[in-house]
Amino acid sequence: MSGLEPVVSGKLMEYHYDKHHKTYVKNLNSLTEKAEDALSTGNTEEYIRLCKDIKFNGGGHFNHEFFWESLAPIKEGGGVVPDKKTDLRTQIDMLWGTVYKFQEYFSK
Repeated sequence: MSGLEPVVSGKLMEYHYDKHHKTYVKNLNSLTEKAEDALSTGNTEEYIRLCKDIKFNGGGHFNHEFFWESLAPIKEGGGVVPDKKTDLRTQIDMLWGTVYKFQEYFSK
């Protein structure tokens, strides 16, 4: 059970970390080592080829870091509609009219 339940399943978070984020980090570390080796041996073609995969896995890692940092347990203000006085709620209401229209749009 996670601090995010019942809003977000703990099993879902474990799966997301173990199968997604962890894999991006593992791949990124391995690719970085290979790229360093390619540079040190003057293999520019291999280095350039690896850069594409480094960018992909690095992006996956950064996206997941943002994802984890964006979550909060209910006791810390997560899983609830933002208060009307917050910048987030003001922007949501301005763009979608109401937070419920935003949720409907986001769910689609």
